[in-house]
Order: sequence, then C-alpha cells, then structure tokens
Amino acid sequence: MTTMDASSQTFIEQMGLTSERHGMPRIAGRLLGFLLLDGGAHSLDDLAERLQVSKASVSTNARVLENLQLIERQTVPGDRRDFYRIGDNPGEHMFELARQRLEETRRLFDTTRHTLPEEMEEARARVTAWSSFYAFLLDDLDRKVERWRDQQRDQPSA
Repeated sequence: MTTMDASSQTFIEQMGLTSERHGMPRIAGRLLGFLLLDGGAHSLDDLAERLQVSKASVSTNARVLENLQLIERQTVPGDRRDFYRIGDNPGEHMFELARQRLEETRRLFDTTRHTLPEEMEEARARVTAWSSFYAFLLDDLDRKVERWRDQQRDQPSA
C-alpha cells in the first residue's frame, strides 16, 4: 500500500482508538491497523514515516505487539534493520492471550476466596461469584478454539 485512502486512514485511526479503549497504547493499535491493511513488511523508519510518529514510539509499540504475537519481526539478508509484518494466524494468538488473562484473573479470585478471614463472609461470596464468572468464560474456550480452527480450514486462503 503506497498511499492511504480515506477509508484506510479512518480504519487505522479507529484501530488506535479501539486499542486505547482496551488498555493498549493508541500507537500500537494504529501500527496493527496499518500492517493489517498493508500486509507487507516494513522497517521502523518506514512505519514511523507512514504513521507520522517517532521511530522510538514505533519500536516500543512493535515490541508490545510482537510479544502478543500479533506482528512478527523479520530480517533481510544484508540489511541490519528489522522489518515488521502482520503475524500469521492472529486468531490462535488472541485465543491464547484471552485464555491467559482469564485464567490469571480467575486464579486471583479463587486464591483470594480461600485466604480471606472467616468474618469476611460477604466479601468471600462476592469474590466467589467473580471466580465463578471467569470459570464460566473459560469453560468452553477450547470448543471455541476448535470451532475457529475448523472454520479457518474450511475457508479459502486469503
């Protein structure tokens, strides 16, 4: 993608705002949006220029997205720069990220309900209710992952 049309620019900006609402940096969302639309691999300098942000900001946010396995770092023989592109199979990574976050939160509630003093019966009931809610969310996540995989196998390649 050499130039961004208005709908692409809007999408990239909306990805930034959506990411921000979900607790991630706005630049991370914009970076993800750009790479999703473009599909190619880009250096930090190129990404900074295209998104009109600092190279340091792109570098920081690229690491965030790379750690979440949403984008991938690539190297090119003979070029010392790193290049970033949208990751393969983001659905699998998003499911795993969701599982980790839900499980971590459920464990916190579960541990807490067992360690609260006896006189905190009402607090224990509230914490138990939250633990149950997270256990409920986790309950059929594996089935959803399998359904996702089946759906992806049935779709033609992009």
